[in-house]
Amino acid sequence: MLVDRKISDSITDRNIAAVFFARAKQLDHLNCVEYKEKKEPYRSMNWREFSKLVQQIALGLMTLGLKAGEKAAIFSSTTHFWVAADLATISNGAISVPVYPTSSANDIDFIINNSQAKVLFVQNENLLKRALAVRDSIPTVQKIVLFFLPADVKSVDELAVKYNLPNGLLADIESVRKLGASLDTAHLKILEDRMKSTPKDGIATIIYTSGTTGVPKGVPLTHGNIMAVIEDMKPVLSEDDRSVYLSYLPLSHIFERICGEFYWLTHGGVCAFAESIEMMGRNMIEVEPTTILVVPRVLDRIYAKVKSGIDGATGKKRKLIDWGLEVGTEVVECHGEGKKVGPLLWLKHKIADKLVLEKLRERIGPNLRIIVSGGAPATREVLTFFNAVGINTLEGYGLTETSAPTNVNRIGQVKIGTVGPAVDSVHQKLAEDGEILVKGPTIFKGYYNNPEATAEAFEGEWFKTGDIGTIDADGYLKITDRKKDLIINSAGKNIAPQRVEAVLKTVPFVTQAVVFGDKQKHLVALITLDEQAACDFARERNWEFDSYFDLSRSAALLGFLKKELQARSKDLADYEQVKRFAILANELSVEAGELTATLKIKRNVVGRNYKSLIDQMYSSHDAVAAEQESRELAGLAK
Repeated sequence: MLVDRKISDSITDRNIAAVFFARAKQLDHLNCVEYKEKKEPYRSMNWREFSKLVQQIALGLMTLGLKAGEKAAIFSSTTHFWVAADLATISNGAISVPVYPTSSANDIDFIINNSQAKVLFVQNENLLKRALAVRDSIPTVQKIVLFFLPADVKSVDELAVKYNLPNGLLADIESVRKLGASLDTAHLKILEDRMKSTPKDGIATIIYTSGTTGVPKGVPLTHGNIMAVIEDMKPVLSEDDRSVYLSYLPLSHIFERICGEFYWLTHGGVCAFAESIEMMGRNMIEVEPTTILVVPRVLDRIYAKVKSGIDGATGKKRKLIDWGLEVGTEVVECHGEGKKVGPLLWLKHKIADKLVLEKLRERIGPNLRIIVSGGAPATREVLTFFNAVGINTLEGYGLTETSAPTNVNRIGQVKIGTVGPAVDSVHQKLAEDGEILVKGPTIFKGYYNNPEATAEAFEGEWFKTGDIGTIDADGYLKITDRKKDLIINSAGKNIAPQRVEAVLKTVPFVTQAVVFGDKQKHLVALITLDEQAACDFARERNWEFDSYFDLSRSAALLGFLKKELQARSKDLADYEQVKRFAILANELSVEAGELTATLKIKRNVVGRNYKSLIDQMYSSHDAVAAEQESRELAGLAK
């Protein structure tokens, strides 16, 4: 029997899933979700259809034995089924536990055991294999639910036989949905009662921090935490039921989960799911989003593509583009300083927009109005460009422990180089050493089953973010570094490596940069380059090289990079400037343990993996020879 009962509006103040059901009831026939299957064109579901899917999966989970307060883990890349599983779990008064698809076996084991998850949602066979590799050490899991069956497998039973799984352990999402669809309204009443029984301070999700320094820590976020931050975002993101949002970042991360999933579900519009982060550019062309969330590396790629087109322009056309961007930049700076745009600048901007900026916006995305950047510091050059073009590009700041944004720039009031003022509900101050302290309804209460870490994280009622910053007269926050990352050189000078690394990443072709120099006279850096862009650049200048390996060791490229670095380091103090650097053959990776699942650099691991190379840069005047010798001695480079 197909259940058609609606969730009561009276419980929307305490359960985030109930907020979704109420919103779905209002939007009903309007488009809600767009997704792809097997390289086909985008399919869509309206709000009524998607809420029905969530409701049926929720009832199926109830029948399978998931109880209020229990946990269901989600081990998957971003997909509409991820969201449906999340909401279905929360609808039951249960707790969802994201697991990054890039997680190591140790992290999968730890997260599932620490949370004691009873149900494990898995995206596909590839991730199923990785989950089964630790099956013997995760005894709490009673049901594994697969989102997508392999193309060559007809049924979940066939897959269970293939992996010699106990009868009843493995199910697929469609069978769980059908189970829920067969129930009567009495079961829906139980589901509604579970939502009613969920207190506002009840846990909705436990998100495990990626752990740049050690074992992941579970961050429980309540329904109240999530609802408070969504309220804070209303004046920032002017979304409505006509907005189109492209989702491609990991839903396992707090940024995408809050500013993407939950904000969309509670405010309406269409969420189009990208096929993958690699396909994001093509999918942008297909769905023409009005809003995207980005991490700096994605924003850099979009910028590089547009910039290459600009750099190809010559003569009067190039001068016109440069003039238009200068005018746009001047307007952005006026807004950031709180100044009124004068009549002459207003007129120039109107002309520049018609002749230049409008065309650049069309190329980037004809409907794109808002870009929100988070997860890591973005470069001033890139942020200035997008805002100058006329796309509101808002850099923000937040942590898993703060339910994401504590600060974000506002439309029309962007201060480049800052993460904006605090959101309405968050109180913020700086400790004596500059550490950012926050309190408010969006802040978590403590780590899951970890009282020692909780005690260390709070100073009274204030949460210690671990980040160092400054707050200007207008209340705009500027992040200068991580407290634990500060480098103290041999002269006792405190150096913020993120500030230096941000400069390094403005050098052409540089994709990653890690600075070292603790207890040393000067700084050195390891960098990686965009191989294709570097090779194209070298060919245009007729440099001789047989391969990227040869190019990365050529005097021509090293001389060019050194000159660019010196030119871009003028605002740094002498002791903050990188004196030597080495180019790595491959990018730092999650697989090598050098990046967290959220792509943050593990400085201590990189330092350990490339210790010989770093030591050689301090003892040798030839960084290239240093890397080659390091390879021969220890085989540390990948």
